[in-house]
Amino acid sequence: MSDTEDRIYELRFYNVAPGRDADMRSRVQNDLAWLFPRHGIRPIAGWSAISAQSLPMFIYITQWRNMIERNRHWAGFYADPDWQEVRNRTNRGSELVEDYEIFFLREMSPWLQLASTGNELDELVIHHTLVGKGLAVANALRERELPALEKNGARVQGAFDVMSGCRLPAAITVLRWQDFAARREAERLLSSDQQLQQARASDRELFNANLIGHSSSFLLEPVPVDWQ
Repeated sequence: MSDTEDRIYELRFYNVAPGRDADMRSRVQNDLAWLFPRHGIRPIAGWSAISAQSLPMFIYITQWRNMIERNRHWAGFYADPDWQEVRNRTNRGSELVEDYEIFFLREMSPWLQLASTGNELDELVIHHTLVGKGLAVANALRERELPALEKNGARVQGAFDVMSGCRLPAAITVLRWQDFAARREAERLLSSDQQLQQARASDRELFNANLIGHSSSFLLEPVPVDWQ
């Protein structure tokens, strides 16, 4: 990955120690809220997972101008003695974060910053896509899949091409639902949308495979943070 690429997004998945979701929230909202901005780190969204491959899990996403900026700011953060104090104190004798994954993303559609009311349900979906068909995937998402989701109750916060961090090729979408019932109803409506299903069938006929294949879904509760 070139250091001079255009804007990138960094998506982090933290597997949190069992029973310590509240401690992770506290670290972010009370300590990292002032420590991250000191080093130019300002996540644009963060969540506690309520349904994922493993729980508890904390996820957040940060936007960068390029990898040079990203590497410089993280280096300053990790060298800060205040981070070591926060880390030692909030670990309470054991590691709060057991392990983590980092994905680097390129924007397919502009990020939509949505205010949190405290009642909504967010969803992050990792779509595994067809090899060598990145442009077709991006067009299908922007012109067909995302509009269909919005028509049926979702608000699209962002769509991304995955550059690294998981099995490739892949795309990621971030959605907001009014609640879980709205998401379930959208699934029913989408499955019976003949125009959408016909378009997907046309893709299968053209490419001899699903253009956008199986997916992994994370249901998320937004964690509001006042980045100081």
